[in-house]
Amino acid sequence: MSLPNNDPRPPYLLAADRLRAEITSGRLKPGDRLPSSRELREQLGIANATVHAALRVLRDEGLIYSVHGRGNYVTDPEQHPAVDPISELASEYGKEFTIDYTPPTWYTQYKENQADGPIRHVTPAQTASLAEILLGVREQLRHVTGQVVNLKQQVRTLEEKVSRLENPDES
Repeated sequence: MSLPNNDPRPPYLLAADRLRAEITSGRLKPGDRLPSSRELREQLGIANATVHAALRVLRDEGLIYSVHGRGNYVTDPEQHPAVDPISELASEYGKEFTIDYTPPTWYTQYKENQADGPIRHVTPAQTASLAEILLGVREQLRHVTGQVVNLKQQVRTLEEKVSRLENPDES
């Protein structure tokens, strides 16, 4: 099983798509261990860094979680629902939650120029910078989401350990 050569997307996204398809189709079930990095490298014909980038995407999406020294496992969606970090923060802080945001200069200039009528020409550089900004924001949200999922998993693990220590006869 190798990745398609005719797809222009980066190999780590193709690998993430392949693994995501196996998870969503049910071939890999909640709690199943994913193949090791070495096995994925061999199966998909990609580099080690590419495997790790693909796994990071799936971890950020909440589809898998990692256990240090043990491997990567498929997340149970009922135990670990997908997390929207902004909504979660807003619910924790109620209506008082605000985001301190200053629009980039190009946007404020665009809004000022829009008052004079529609912009007739957008340069390729402006389009590229907008795409880069959107990709950057998307990547940051994935990263934050993955951190929240990992922290929740760690808290659950610690709670289970504390419970076992407090109630040794129930184990």
